[in-house]
Amino acid sequence: MKHPKRILVVSMGTKQALEAVQWGISFARNYGAELFVTHIVHNPFGLEGWSLPISSAKVIKDEFTKILEDARKDLQDYIKAEDTEGLAIQESIMQGEPVQEITKFISEKNIDLMVMTAHEQGYLEHLLMGQDIRELIRKMPCSIFLVKRDLEYKRYE
Repeated sequence: MKHPKRILVVSMGTKQALEAVQWGISFARNYGAELFVTHIVHNPFGLEGWSLPISSAKVIKDEFTKILEDARKDLQDYIKAEDTEGLAIQESIMQGEPVQEITKFISEKNIDLMVMTAHEQGYLEHLLMGQDIRELIRKMPCSIFLVKRDLEYKRYE
């Protein structure tokens, strides 16, 4: 029977990451595996190639920096909330095109198992991440564990 030695938990939205982190910690503890926890930030509005006034570019860059800091803090909070004593956990924030960055990370770190959430998507989530998730699943060089999450939908009247 195969046992994963290196597990990657991927979050594309930190608010949905808690359950995936919990599963990753559980697998790492049960199999004595090394655990990597990362959040991927795709910036489709990068500043390269745009001729923006300096003040506008600074505002956009500052906002993106805040997004990265918030993602790092959220991941650290999720990990601190769990019993991780004795586990080797490496946290990171990736920037770039999700499929490319995640597959590169998996190859470089020899990841055996990737854990991520697979929840029903709203229209905006599908537009921003739907294609990435399907492509990621097709291109994975390792096994994948998808954590089921339901769409949190409220009807506005």
